[in-house]
Amino acid sequence: MQEETGKTIDYGKYEGQTFGQILDGLARDVPDKEMIVFDGERITYGGFYRRVMQIAMALKKLGVRKGDRVAALFPNCPDFFVVQQAVLYIGAVFVLLSTRYREYELSYMLKHSEARVLFTIDEYLKTSFTDIIDKVRPELPGLEFCFVMGSKVPSWGRPFEEALDLGKDLDEKLLREDLPTYNDTASILYTSGSTGLPKGVKMTHRAFVFGALQVARRLRITPDDVSLMVVPCSHTLCAFIQFPNALMGRCRIVMMETFEAGQALEMYNKEKISLIYGVPTMFVLMLEHPNFAKTDFSSSRAGYTGGAIIPEELMSGVRNRMNCKLVSVYGLSECGACSMNDVEDEESLKIGTVGSPLDGVDIIITNEKQEKVPDGEVGEVCLKGPILFTEYYKQPELTKAAYDKNGYFCTGDLGKYLDNGMLAIVGRKKEMIIRGGFNVYPAELEEQIGLIDGVQSVAVVGLPDKVMGEKIVAAIIPGPGSTITDKDIIAYCKARFANYKVPNVVVIMDEFPVTALGKVQKFKLVEALEAKGI
Repeated sequence: MQEETGKTIDYGKYEGQTFGQILDGLARDVPDKEMIVFDGERITYGGFYRRVMQIAMALKKLGVRKGDRVAALFPNCPDFFVVQQAVLYIGAVFVLLSTRYREYELSYMLKHSEARVLFTIDEYLKTSFTDIIDKVRPELPGLEFCFVMGSKVPSWGRPFEEALDLGKDLDEKLLREDLPTYNDTASILYTSGSTGLPKGVKMTHRAFVFGALQVARRLRITPDDVSLMVVPCSHTLCAFIQFPNALMGRCRIVMMETFEAGQALEMYNKEKISLIYGVPTMFVLMLEHPNFAKTDFSSSRAGYTGGAIIPEELMSGVRNRMNCKLVSVYGLSECGACSMNDVEDEESLKIGTVGSPLDGVDIIITNEKQEKVPDGEVGEVCLKGPILFTEYYKQPELTKAAYDKNGYFCTGDLGKYLDNGMLAIVGRKKEMIIRGGFNVYPAELEEQIGLIDGVQSVAVVGLPDKVMGEKIVAAIIPGPGSTITDKDIIAYCKARFANYKVPNVVVIMDEFPVTALGKVQKFKLVEALEAKGI
């Protein structure tokens, strides 16, 4: 039996296991250990497992079998993971849906995935999801069952508690019949792509477990850790990296419904947080919060962050003021995390980089001829490894087009290897700006402009220009109380960059269009800027 505390853990035992096998082991070895803290409720590994088995049994009794799709539309709450693990346990395919989605997106994803069962919240943040589902139900002939969490259950739905009741009488033979293997599909994730319809990314148990295992190793997760969960559960980072990391490390999760800096700081005081997963903006907001000085960070040790470059000032500020070593991670829907720092790497190896490829993952940089380029040269980031998706569901041509002639998945991101062996991401291939024949990488400008005092957030895009081909536009969100102007930004850039890299236009904005994880949606930003006549 694994000890509940300790400085090391045997991660190797998880290689080749499905999520269900991992959960079986936890229920056997640490049933009484606290697993999840949420809204005053404390759930043990054993209590969580019993609830998972009830939902798994209910799904089996409803006729759900391996390969069937089951969707979940929940905000952050323990039952999101109860449903997720129940679906994975029986070999069904888990379809993640976000509470940020609305009628068009939900209709498309439920129809495209051919989901047989939907678990949904009744309403959240003034949006009635049962009203939305009611509108799109005629387009979803394959949706047979809908379980609703909350008091407003429509006539065509069933209370979530009914699913729990249905699964109380366990039939072990039925429950464990035709369980999934390591290579079976675990989930369909929908990308938020910049153009066209969302793509359904099919991921296996192997891809998720292997990737999470490598992340856990680099974060050095142990049963002593307490992991603060602030990212939406419907995001891959939370659902298939942070949560599996906690399972593998047998540690405790402190879950927040939504991120709020003051409440997050309170959790450090109350629950002795040691790990946090998020995006750079979250750390900025905590550092700037009035209650920061009253927070005890003696338990803090590590932070996992992605979605944007970590400025040197932020990395050192988090280390010195929060007692937290940040690691920068690079990943995509098609593979989860694929490159990251080790938590114990020297800070010089972390600044401006996303670390090195995970063990077992091969990442190369290629030119337009799909040839590998020397270290230091910018090219497209391409990769191979067991973390990759199997296909874009129902889109074989897109799947084929995503790979190069040598079988590497082409990410569409631009990067280079530095002299120290670390990988640096310099932007999106499609976002690269060509100004008067010169290549300009937005990430380079964003990193430097982000260092300016008074700049809270920055996004750089290219817009059409009749003379130069494209012009550079820097969109800025000023920090609280900042009086920074467009002239300040341009003067700063002129002093630091070649003239062809200096923004033509600087726009001061109140907010950017962002994804559920807070990543700027540049295609929407371009649309907003063009609507302003820029």
